[in-house]
Amino acid sequence: MDVCSRNPNRTSPVSEAGGGDQVPLCSRTNGWSWPPHPLQLLAWLLYLFFAITSLGIFIPLLPPHWLPAGYICTGIMLVGHLCVHVMAVSLDPADQNVRRKTTSGPVPVFDRSRHAHVIENCHCYLCQVDVGPKSKHCSSCNKCVASFDHHCRWLNNCVGRRNYKLFLNSVISALLGICLVLVSATYVFIQFLLDPSQLRTDTHFQVTNDTGLWFVFLPLAPVDSAGAVIPVLAAVTIGLGLLSCTLLSHLLGFHMYLMWNRLSTYEYIVKQRHRQGTRGASAKTPTRKASANIIQELSYSGTLGYTNPEVDHPRTLAPPDSLQ
Repeated sequence: MDVCSRNPNRTSPVSEAGGGDQVPLCSRTNGWSWPPHPLQLLAWLLYLFFAITSLGIFIPLLPPHWLPAGYICTGIMLVGHLCVHVMAVSLDPADQNVRRKTTSGPVPVFDRSRHAHVIENCHCYLCQVDVGPKSKHCSSCNKCVASFDHHCRWLNNCVGRRNYKLFLNSVISALLGICLVLVSATYVFIQFLLDPSQLRTDTHFQVTNDTGLWFVFLPLAPVDSAGAVIPVLAAVTIGLGLLSCTLLSHLLGFHMYLMWNRLSTYEYIVKQRHRQGTRGASAKTPTRKASANIIQELSYSGTLGYTNPEVDHPRTLAPPDSLQ
């Protein structure tokens, strides 16, 4: 699996203003392709923070009869999330014909004077291949994605037919894992305020009478720590965990709604834009102008690429990750 190669066969679409030098984009084979997105880096930092604090600080302070369940359940969720997240990032969601294409050489800059859109009659004039009817050209990844759903900035990769299930499993496993971290962090925080002695059951605490001395990273690599570190870390973890759970629950609920209605994120945004354009145009303009505005609202650029064969000048649409 080529996770960080460059593909000379892709280039960026022309800007709406036309003209100007076109700078070819780096090949985006998958989420490991350069450059990383800041949200992708934030996701990995949060994962490391939750894994280190839960397995290294909070779970070792739980009652002895809770330790096996704490380590096993939390460990399984963290490892499971890591696996599906890495697979979702690593898979190339491009259309099959795009992935099969091996010819070298630069792709011509899109000529709008000859073609209204990048994809016309299931042929992409940037990728220079025939694509499926549900494939869309993502300008962030600069390739046609099979059954395009959205471009996920947390994965730094498009979500399509090949990795949609992995994306959902990543969301679900992250939500369950953070819930388990929240349970252990909340218990430690409350118990530290009520009766800290209940947290000092490890053998390392029995060799000292200093109740202000605490250990982290028990039992394998104990490190001395001040007592205030424990509740502060627990409070920070609870805050980040609640915020993460709220966002993940909203995202999971949104995709459950989409699956129930057999829609993709892309199709949902299309319908929302269509409704907004219809309401706004019918209230302010005559019927003929309203029809023209509605058609313009159905054009897309930016992350969602160019796909509508009825429009001459695409407009920018906010990327689907703004819904997350």
